[in-house]
Amino acid sequence: MSSETTPEQEPQAPRLAFLRSATVVAVGMAIMNVAAYGFTLIGTHRLVPEQFGAITALLGLLLIGNVASLGLQATGARRLATHSGEGAAALADAMLKAGRRTAVGLTATCLVATPLFMWLLHIDSVVAILLLAPTLGFLTLMGSQLGVLQGSQRWTELAAVYTAVGIGRLLLGGGALLVHPSLDWAMFGLALGAAVPALLGAFLLRGSTGATPEHVRGVVRETVHGTHTLLAFFALANADVLFARALLDGKDSGYYAAGVIVAKACLFLPQFVIVIVFPSLASSPGDTLRLRRAIQAVAGLSVCAVIGALLLPDLVVAIIGGKEKYAPLGPYTWLFAIAGSAYAVLQLVVYAAIAQQEKRAALLIWVGLVVLAVAAGIVLGTGIATGLNGVKVLVAMTSTCAILLSAGLAAGLHRQATS
Repeated sequence: MSSETTPEQEPQAPRLAFLRSATVVAVGMAIMNVAAYGFTLIGTHRLVPEQFGAITALLGLLLIGNVASLGLQATGARRLATHSGEGAAALADAMLKAGRRTAVGLTATCLVATPLFMWLLHIDSVVAILLLAPTLGFLTLMGSQLGVLQGSQRWTELAAVYTAVGIGRLLLGGGALLVHPSLDWAMFGLALGAAVPALLGAFLLRGSTGATPEHVRGVVRETVHGTHTLLAFFALANADVLFARALLDGKDSGYYAAGVIVAKACLFLPQFVIVIVFPSLASSPGDTLRLRRAIQAVAGLSVCAVIGALLLPDLVVAIIGGKEKYAPLGPYTWLFAIAGSAYAVLQLVVYAAIAQQEKRAALLIWVGLVVLAVAAGIVLGTGIATGLNGVKVLVAMTSTCAILLSAGLAAGLHRQATS
């Protein structure tokens, strides 16, 4: 029998390597997401709906501010994935130094903006708002570390840092809520939890040297462009929580915040697909076949999540906050699953735009956010939809916006690739 490899057998090795890498990262991110949502679930059970609405609004601000971390990660992953020849160590060092500079700047900015955040979110606790700053600083440091690990395809270490994110939030953030169910203690636990993955990443990447000031400036310039696009996306993806807080009463905004747990679960469920495929999208810009397959994978996972929420609404409500507090939300959990799934697809397309260095994507997303804000203001602000009807209308508007933006961005990337 001949031992020669047939053409059908040749792709098996890289395919198996991809599956192994995807499994490692998926497990790490699954632990991160389950543990992080464990903190959120502790919050729903330990806090009254008004307090939970406040902590959810603060988490929304963290997610928006965390775009700098994601921008650093995307820049590092793209640069290292496309790097050839010597100098990888210096490039990694430049990423870490850029991360430290960005973390200091964001921490200071967040502290200065404390009065604005208190006024915007109707939160009286100065301590809770001040604790946003160190939390965001640690997350920003972690982003530069993740970018180096992702671009270098050090998947096991990458998965370890992701795991540390969730464990830190669950054990320290959730533990703080169990000790004392209050907004201040929740934010104190979150700040301590954010330090855990940053310290682990610093240990894994110790000894990186060789970056010049020009290297660091180049990283910062590219990070600004990537962060702008991601800022537009995460502002859009989290604006609905802020709209609910501002335009609905305290109880209904609490219901909406609980429903967002379902949406965020569906958003982050297929995130490992983006992490694995992004370096290859960066090294092969315009690979529409790879992008289509990734979209299919994300969409397949999303369909399963929506069906689960549709068939088991009582179980979903029991998990996210308890049937006693959130029973009226049960018939609408599948709507939040659709919204999260729509944003998951949009997030993938946004990262494809960053991989192709398509800077016009941010403008389209900002336009979508403005349209959504105007629509929410008209429908909810004038009382056209109130109560649970307002909750349903807002989540439907966010889903529609995400679907339309995904189609528009994907069409633009296709035109760019073919031209």
